[in-house]
Amino acid sequence: MKKIKLNFLIKLIYLQVLANLFFIAEVNAYVGLGPLLPIIGTVIAYVFIGIITIFGFVVYPFRLIHKKFKKIKIKTPKNEKN
Repeated sequence: MKKIKLNFLIKLIYLQVLANLFFIAEVNAYVGLGPLLPIIGTVIAYVFIGIITIFGFVVYPFRLIHKKFKKIKIKTPKNEKN
């Protein structure tokens, strides 16, 4: 019984959304720059975070390998005389 009511409610909401989309003749709305500035700031932040993430995935393994080879060089003496 609840499933029938839920299906009817979903169909009713869908019909209302379609009616609002297709039968409204004119919409006058101006948003302005108020909401646009935070959106631009958020996009810039996400791009910066993405670049840092990609840079970290590329550079960090090379850094670890470099440290490993540096430790191996320190352990072996350079000027050994036989």
